[in-house]
Amino acid sequence: MADRQQESTSIGIRDLFLRAVVAAGVAGFAITEVLGAFGAIRRIPLLLCWMAVVAGAVFMFRSRPGRLDFRIRKTSRDPVVAICVLGTEAILALTAITAALSPPNSWDALAYHMPRVVYWAEQGSVRFFPTAYLNQITLQPLAEYFMLHSYVLSGGDRLVNFVQWFGSLGSIVGVSSLGGLLGAGRRGQAIAALFCATLPSGILASSSAKNDYFMAMWLVASVYFAARFVRSSKTSDALACGAALGLALVTKATAYLFAPWLLIAVVATGAIPRARALTSRVLAGFASAVILALLLALLINTPQYARNFQLSGSILGFDSPYGDGLFRWKNDTFGWRQTYSNILRNVSDQLGGRGEKWNRQVYAWTLRAHQRLGIDINDPATTWRFASFAPPQNTNHEANANSKWHILILWLATVVVARRAWRTRNIAPLLYAAALFCGFVAFCAYLKWQPYEARLFLPLLVAASPLAGLALDYDPRGFPLHPHLVLQIVLCIFLLSTARRPALENWLRPLEGPASVFRVARDDRYFTDIAQLHNAAAYQKSAQLLATWRCQAIAIDSTNLPLEYPLMALLREQQPGTTFVHAGVQNASRRLRPPVPGAPCAVVCLDCAGDQQRQALYSSRGATQVNEFIIFR
Repeated sequence: MADRQQESTSIGIRDLFLRAVVAAGVAGFAITEVLGAFGAIRRIPLLLCWMAVVAGAVFMFRSRPGRLDFRIRKTSRDPVVAICVLGTEAILALTAITAALSPPNSWDALAYHMPRVVYWAEQGSVRFFPTAYLNQITLQPLAEYFMLHSYVLSGGDRLVNFVQWFGSLGSIVGVSSLGGLLGAGRRGQAIAALFCATLPSGILASSSAKNDYFMAMWLVASVYFAARFVRSSKTSDALACGAALGLALVTKATAYLFAPWLLIAVVATGAIPRARALTSRVLAGFASAVILALLLALLINTPQYARNFQLSGSILGFDSPYGDGLFRWKNDTFGWRQTYSNILRNVSDQLGGRGEKWNRQVYAWTLRAHQRLGIDINDPATTWRFASFAPPQNTNHEANANSKWHILILWLATVVVARRAWRTRNIAPLLYAAALFCGFVAFCAYLKWQPYEARLFLPLLVAASPLAGLALDYDPRGFPLHPHLVLQIVLCIFLLSTARRPALENWLRPLEGPASVFRVARDDRYFTDIAQLHNAAAYQKSAQLLATWRCQAIAIDSTNLPLEYPLMALLREQQPGTTFVHAGVQNASRRLRPPVPGAPCAVVCLDCAGDQQRQALYSSRGATQVNEFIIFR
């Protein structure tokens, strides 16, 4: 047991990797904000900054006192570890190929993740700009900061999907390391990594231009360094925790709902057993380190807080994408009934199977539960505007893919952990499981239910992965055919089987089939997630027409349709120097300075063919209709 504890707290290659990731995250954030203050987010300044970061990292590594433990222990003789390592590597390889061959093409990527990157690149800054779709400026920006760096340095969007992919890699390393701190041995740590790697929603998201997996990496890193801090009492671990927490909060706002419970559970379970032996001086040092960590987390978020407060009067920005309260994210009313309703619906969404009969039974059970409590299953106060609750689905879409088998394993793992805690009086894993549940309840208590909400639970599922490793962690020395070994191998193979469909048959970026990324042209893949709109031709023809006119400055009116990135990408392929601004903005951001100065030579009004009111805004220009779009010149 002592050897395991020493192994879990040693400075090994995984610990060094996580520290380097957090340091790189802080560096990327600082580079973006500092260069942005001078409008200097350009290729050469970015390249010089990152060269300086690498040089500084090499210098610090070479001058570090003591020796780090870089030994890569032989694991090939352990069949469980070997299956986990090889399976995880295979999944990472497949998702990396998917990320490389597909453009950013999910709905949110086309509406705000990528457009904000383009506008930032134009202005060389991350300052706010006028936009009809306020998500482009007010939502947490860290993932897009790194997309921006790749976009500017590479001259396009071919590397932006790797931000999420790297988030998956960092999360896998993080959960295995965290599992060690929670008490898992090598097998348990390997199983935790495989559990994380095989999450269907994670596999689908890891090749996209979104931010859920990127936030999961920072969430796990913050919990890992918190666990290290309560063991080591080192200020460096506390600062690493604070930095990771700040990076999580500046990546996605759901971190505010998930992180506090996990950090409290980890700190409490580490500090309480030592409380009697701690002197007042040690307690003061402990409290000072915690305060420094929290201040660092707030400092990282301060620039975005300030920009949001200046525009909206709130440090988190507006409560809806258009700033009008129509599509409000949070519940209109709060209480146990509203929370219970959202819990039921979110659980139902995670239970979708291939059989229609099963899905309807789940829906019927959820409906009856609402009826018994007198709750409207589509209560507008807790339901996304214009959405309607329906039977769960079994999809391979990153927005609503469920992880039912992984959740079932987690429930069984919690039972095992609880029994073990009762027997050994080690309540740390049980409190960690309770913190995960509190995070889920907090999410349901605060945010409205919506049909595509399953993706938002990915960070919580990633953070839960160590529980699976803890429950199955057993290494019977000298018993090669022990039943535990058989169970571990069977579970690993089962987890890998659940990963096959999301890895190969991603609905937006499949590796096999007639719509494979190997067969469909890259430009055509921009429209995979919006195929139901049947407007790919409008984007393509508009880009061709604008290129023919040699119009280098384009204004986009996205009031009726926020999906502007396909037009940007297609036109910049033909005219790399094309710049964009927004037209017809009527919200609070209209007073802001546009990304680039000068008058546009054309205005593209998306989905304005039947909107006379919007057309009247540009009546002084000649109009050319291109399917659903109208171009004013």
